[in-house]
Amino acid sequence: MSVLFFLILCEYFFYSLNLSHVPHHTYQTSQNTSHTQETDLAGNFGDQHSRSIESRHFHQPSPKKAHQDPMFHLALSLYTQYSRREQYNLLILGLDNAGKTTFLEHIKLLYPAVNETLKEKEQRVSQGSSVMEGNEEDSVKILKGKRILPTVGQNTSTVRFKSNESSVSMANSAQFRNINLKFWDLGGQRSLRTMWSRYYRSCHGIIFIIDSTDTERFQECYETLMEIAHDSSWALDGTVSVPILMLANKQDLPQAVDLVTLKTGVFIEVVSQLEATDLKLLPVSVLENHGLRDSLDWLVTRLVYNKGNRPPDYR
Repeated sequence: MSVLFFLILCEYFFYSLNLSHVPHHTYQTSQNTSHTQETDLAGNFGDQHSRSIESRHFHQPSPKKAHQDPMFHLALSLYTQYSRREQYNLLILGLDNAGKTTFLEHIKLLYPAVNETLKEKEQRVSQGSSVMEGNEEDSVKILKGKRILPTVGQNTSTVRFKSNESSVSMANSAQFRNINLKFWDLGGQRSLRTMWSRYYRSCHGIIFIIDSTDTERFQECYETLMEIAHDSSWALDGTVSVPILMLANKQDLPQAVDLVTLKTGVFIEVVSQLEATDLKLLPVSVLENHGLRDSLDWLVTRLVYNKGNRPPDYR
């Protein structure tokens, strides 16, 4: 369809361009035979008469230029409407050492950067900073070889979303094909959490990452989530107007608390407290790339569903 709109746009552009160069039609009256005979009989009278019959030109009105043609604007509008991409802004939140920055780094390996060409991606692959489709196991090797430092302030990255091949309904739906995801990874240290609320009004969703091996900080996670939910930056009724994806990270480690225990333990209160909010708790291993694509598929589905309440940006 994008090719069709582009061809329509080109057709109207060149059509309007050609019209602007059409030569003027010229209509000229000429003397007839009788006038010629009068010239012979009357002498100068014929010359004066012939001079009085001047060539008369009728100019066709200049056609509208391409940028003034309403059909040109229609084609341009249709093409722009179809080709523009929805952008959703996502906050990556959680306590320090939960795996937030590692999550973002893995997302950058799995999804193409915005406006990145195939050649640029191949270059990143050759430099060990990306993976090609079908070789996602390489992303684990790349990430394990990186030294990832804790975030002080924020990290940002924007990628083009592509649904998991197993998500047949998403892959066949046009509404999921032109989506950009902008991630804001914010520092999780207690001293840095005060700046989180500055981003609430601009975000479309929250990814809250939990270290499922650190049982001593589960209560702190719960309190932090409640602070997010009750922040005055949200709607007047006090409910969070964006979906929240909770990721129980480090599920590959033997000491990790399983999902059932998390749901029926301290985080059951989170679910009950945020009853009106679109909320999901999923198990993942950010480092091992377990569950990342499936969890992001769920979140994007909810973002699209919620865009009536929180419209996306367009790029």
